[in-house]
Amino acid sequence: MKNWILIFVVMLTLGLFTEYSFSEEKPKFKVIMSENMLEKKDFRLDINLATKEEMNNSKIGKSYISKIIDYREKTGGFLKIDELKRIKGIGNATFEKLSKKFILADNEVIVISPLVVKEKQLGVIYVIEDKNKLIDLDEETISALVIQVSIAINNAQIYSELIVKERMSNELDVASRIQKKILPADVDEIFGLEIAQYFEPAKEIGGDYYDYTILDDNVFSITIADVSGKGVPAAFLMALGRSVLKTLTLTGDFAPNENLNELNKIIYSDITEDMFITMMHSKYNKENKTLYYSNAGHNPLVVYRASTDSIELHTVKGVAIGFLEEYKYRQGEIQLNKGDIVIFYTDGITEAENSNKEMFGLERLKEVIYNNKNKSPKELRKVILESINRFRKDYEQTDDLTFVILKSNV
Repeated sequence: MKNWILIFVVMLTLGLFTEYSFSEEKPKFKVIMSENMLEKKDFRLDINLATKEEMNNSKIGKSYISKIIDYREKTGGFLKIDELKRIKGIGNATFEKLSKKFILADNEVIVISPLVVKEKQLGVIYVIEDKNKLIDLDEETISALVIQVSIAINNAQIYSELIVKERMSNELDVASRIQKKILPADVDEIFGLEIAQYFEPAKEIGGDYYDYTILDDNVFSITIADVSGKGVPAAFLMALGRSVLKTLTLTGDFAPNENLNELNKIIYSDITEDMFITMMHSKYNKENKTLYYSNAGHNPLVVYRASTDSIELHTVKGVAIGFLEEYKYRQGEIQLNKGDIVIFYTDGITEAENSNKEMFGLERLKEVIYNNKNKSPKELRKVILESINRFRKDYEQTDDLTFVILKSNV
């Protein structure tokens, strides 16, 4: 190995070029990847050859490396620079282009060997050697060296990717805790209404949310919403919508439809064309036992009427938040009597799927509510979840699952 002048590795997947040396357990040589080192060694190589962009776009990029690999597989040997002409698809122009990148003495040659792990192309090793001193033993040593370098680089990349994934996972865990923290604390009863709720995102964080707030001695608000999409983008938009609506609800005595009008105006310009928020926003008045609600493209309320022993659907027309800037939302109302039940929910319930791609659906939800009408909201919550899990079996949850149950005791 003492006869080798220099080894240069062109990296395909690393964006930065730095000096790197292997530990004592690895073959003792340096991979020179910095422009300064090149100047010190008086080894003049166009550094653009080693950038990811040029390797991808030029004739001496990935396609060039692929041809080298194909040639090696067919011949079982190494490729010297004067053998480039033999490779189909690499003509004199490419040969001239590559050869001009190096300054060689008359008695020197370049040995080229690709760095590949499980068909993953990592780069190319270039070895400058005296013509008359390159022997078969050197080629065998280079072959062993290439294997070690390829494995080392691949392991370094895998480790780097794992570090990034671990950091992202930790950040998502923090975001998930924050998201669950901003949900209201569990309460058993407000103004004669028993309450139970459930929230489970499909990913670490989600785009669903529910909220309820006591506004004065007689009124409290209940809201449930579903942002299009899942994950981080949906969670950001959910946080924006929740914050604005919370402010509107606490700082003004507005009807639910008026709150939605203002919410839509405020955040319309911040919502991209491919995103929107569906929402059911309501206020309950203790004095007249009436639930006033407004709907922005959300699922209808499922209501059990104790007086008629029947299930009803209640809604008013309205488009999702972010669809139309000047849209005017409507308002509906439901008077609640003792034993009546109201379910606010997102489509994670009705669109829950099993392995046959069948949906749980609204009819199953209505049936579960009716068959368990005498249970408390917390008991009913448990039955709904059991019914969904039994229907879905081992099929994964594909959407956020959120609902709120109200039951009147007055």
